[in-house]
Amino acid sequence: MKKLITSALPYVNNVPHLGNLIQVLSADVFARYSRLKGDEVLYVCGTDEYGTATETKALQEGKNPDELCKHYHEIHKVAYKWFCIAFDYFGRTSIKEHTEITQDIFLKLHKNEYIKEHKNEQFFCPHCNRFLADRYIVGMCPHCGGEGRGDQCESCGKLLEPPELKTPKCSSCGTEPVLKETTHLYIDL
Repeated sequence: MKKLITSALPYVNNVPHLGNLIQVLSADVFARYSRLKGDEVLYVCGTDEYGTATETKALQEGKNPDELCKHYHEIHKVAYKWFCIAFDYFGRTSIKEHTEITQDIFLKLHKNEYIKEHKNEQFFCPHCNRFLADRYIVGMCPHCGGEGRGDQCESCGKLLEPPELKTPKCSSCGTEPVLKETTHLYIDL
C-alpha cells in the first residue's frame, strides 16, 4: 500500500517546542511502522512560513520575514535531526512550487465559484494599522482572570474568541484594538 504521511506544519517563528515534536514524532512513528509492514511511504513535512506569526516575530527580532524564515527553518531541521525524525523531505512553504500549486488550486476553486466572500468583525489595531490574528490579541481571561490570547487562555487553557477578552490589547504595541468590519474569502464546502 502507498502512503503519504505528514503532520501539521510547524510555524517557523520559534525554536521547536514539545508541541511541534509530538506532531512530527507521531507521524514519524507511523511512517516507520508502515514501512515495517511493507508499505511504500513518503513522509514529508516542512516549516510554515506564511501568516501573522512570521510577520510579528520578524518585527520583534528586527529581521525581514525571509531572513527570519531561513534562520528558524535551519533550527527546525537541526532539532528534528537531533531527535532522529526521519523525513523523506523537510521543506518550506515559501518555495516556488508550493506557491504555484496553491495559486492553481485557488484559481480553480474561484473559477468554479467555490470561493465565497463573507463579512465579519475582527479586531484592528489603529497604531499598527492592521487586522490582528487571534493570537496577537492579549487581555484578561473572562473565566479565570489570567493572561489570555484571542484564541486561548494561557492560565486555565479555555478556548476563547477575541471579543471575550477583557481589556484586549495588541500584543505588538499594546494599543487597544477596535472591532472593524472586514471581508474574508472562504471555500464553499
